Amino acid sequence: MGKNKNALISVFDKKNLELISKFLMVKKYTIYSTGGSSKYLKKIHIPHVEVSKYTKQKEILSGRVKTIHPKIFGGILATNTQDHQMELKREKIVNFDLIIVNLYPFEETIRKTKNSNDIIEMIDIGGHSLIRAAAKNYSNTVIIVDPLDYPNFIKNFPKTASAKKKYAVKAMKKITEYDMAIMKWFQGIEDKEYLLRYGENPQQKAKALIDNNLFKQLSGEKKLSYNNLLDLDAALAIVYAFKSDKYICTIIKHNIPCGASIEKSQIKGYTSALSGDPISAYGGVVAFNKKVTVTTARNLIKNYYEVVAAPDFENEALKILKRKTNLRVLKVKKFKSKIEQRSIFAGKLIQDVNNKKSTVENIYGKNKLNDEKINFFTNVLKVIKSNAIALFDQTSLVSQSGGQTSRIDSLENCLYKFNLKQKKKKNSKLFLFSDAFFPFTDSLELIKSKNLKIDVYTPMGSKNDAIVKKFVKENKLNFFKLNNRHFKH
Repeated sequence: MGKNKNALISVFDKKNLELISKFLMVKKYTIYSTGGSSKYLKKIHIPHVEVSKYTKQKEILSGRVKTIHPKIFGGILATNTQDHQMELKREKIVNFDLIIVNLYPFEETIRKTKNSNDIIEMIDIGGHSLIRAAAKNYSNTVIIVDPLDYPNFIKNFPKTASAKKKYAVKAMKKITEYDMAIMKWFQGIEDKEYLLRYGENPQQKAKALIDNNLFKQLSGEKKLSYNNLLDLDAALAIVYAFKSDKYICTIIKHNIPCGASIEKSQIKGYTSALSGDPISAYGGVVAFNKKVTVTTARNLIKNYYEVVAAPDFENEALKILKRKTNLRVLKVKKFKSKIEQRSIFAGKLIQDVNNKKSTVENIYGKNKLNDEKINFFTNVLKVIKSNAIALFDQTSLVSQSGGQTSRIDSLENCLYKFNLKQKKKKNSKLFLFSDAFFPFTDSLELIKSKNLKIDVYTPMGSKNDAIVKKFVKENKLNFFKLNNRHFKH
């Protein structure tokens, strides 16, 4: 390791500090330290240089400024070039080979107090800057931010640039997470670590990081599960997707809409949504876009649901829902997400939210739906896995199928379920929404064979569009082009 090595220690968390400092002393490091770290090193009899004596600048502003000084950052950022080393010598600056630093406990503080002054003081400036500087110069200066890494550092001292870089990566990840927490606090967003009942399966432990202000559990003895939250996410994507004076209700089971409706009254909206697939709705998540009424609550408790979510509840309605001790009742704020995130094996996928309003181009026939219904129906469609087929009457989802590798399989399944459960609506006007192209006439032939009054809404863009259009016009099928695709994988 050589002689004349220099280390800077500036930590809030003193865990394992005695271990690493004694190791550095044995290895003939000169240790420089600040404030509370210096007091700790004195207590355990570790010789060191106080930073204020080295810089000849005492701490100021009640400790807000300790390490921010050219003699500190010059020693961290200097490379091994002759120019840099000569300049350090001229300015009487030492090279820092090792920086040991951890940050003020900002996230822990916001969990313990609402006092903004106390929280502000936990925004680390010097430590953050030390980490960034050392990471920038990782090939010359090792940065350690986690006390749990001290034993590994002692055992396997990083000699190569790639070994040193691993510490720098961890350090930059730390300050990125730290900065994100600060930004959210400034925005009034408090991420709460919500411990879940379990993950997708009971043997899987799980937790969620959720905006603490987003929802409040008003009733229910059980915590939410991983699957509850996934279903809730799908439900809110439908009911909170756009503003409407009408009453929107959806029922989600296994992340799939069992029912969805847009009606002039809430109770009508709920009963219409339930009629879509009342058997599958058992144990599902129900969501509303408006305050839940007493009448709606009385009807809700006739069935078994895991979760009921809405922006608010009438007092008497809440009392009714509380009769079911296993029913989780959630008051959820309306919100608009700007990005979607999904974990994959190597990290995260991030994309814009699919919230562009759909418009329609007439291919054949007259469009019978207004813009509100087109957008509501497509919002339901967005939640269903591709190849998605959703069949609606004037206000509600009556049948759906998705997640099939074949568009024909999805269509056949959707129509089959409709025939089983919606016989009374066979003579009604129906609207079929698809996220898939119809590159051949096979889907249209199947629809025609059922002798149902179905208007088809689907994106186009296949090389066979001309053939599809010809079939539509020859067979007088009402067919409309959606301007957007809505694949969900």
